[in-house]
Amino acid sequence: MAQFAPRDSAILVSAGATPVRAQLARRLRALITEGTYKPGDRLIERELCERLKVSRPSIRETLRQLEAEGLIDIIPNRGPMVRTINANEVLELWEVRLSLECLIARRFALHGTAEDVNELERCIHALDAALKAQDRARIKAAKNAFFESFATGAHNEALASYFRQLTVRLSFLWTSSLMIPGRPAESIGEQLALLAAIRSRNPEAAQAATVLHNEHAKAIAMYGLRVFEESRRASGGTAK
Repeated sequence: MAQFAPRDSAILVSAGATPVRAQLARRLRALITEGTYKPGDRLIERELCERLKVSRPSIRETLRQLEAEGLIDIIPNRGPMVRTINANEVLELWEVRLSLECLIARRFALHGTAEDVNELERCIHALDAALKAQDRARIKAAKNAFFESFATGAHNEALASYFRQLTVRLSFLWTSSLMIPGRPAESIGEQLALLAAIRSRNPEAAQAATVLHNEHAKAIAMYGLRVFEESRRASGGTAK
């Protein structure tokens, strides 16, 4: 089962039970979702080969996979670049993602196991600790773990797969809450309300908690997008 990539201290691809191709896709995806490469940045094959210690054909094949997932664009005469996203696209993606997230919340309340609920609680506390530490890489890893735990609790792999794809597309906005005083604590409170609704097996309350959290998170993400765009314009839109 595909999963959000956790933070890697060593990002090498290793042999093991997971096929090398799948590992490589996960590693490349992590370089984008954790902010090593941001929207508009070039992905230089030689640098990726050196970073991941794999062959150029393997990198090219994986880049084509990420292009199919909507994470990158492969531009003639320029090569692969992390796909840029504007405000309208964020809102469109968020609308679809919210629908999926509401369905996940309802299914989690109805079908999640005790182990699923406990893992979700653990992920919320880990995210709370990361937010208090204001460690951006740690926050992104904790958010990925939370999203994965949340999606898994629905026990519907097709639903979880679509949710993951949209979440990855929006991942560069996930530390925006640090910009707003009081928002990290408020966000954790909203997630704890979701947890309580799931634990009490109340799908309506779980959906309501999801909608409330998303309305607040969307507003913060849109602010974060404006800050990102202004920063890129100020730097001349320099890509790696």
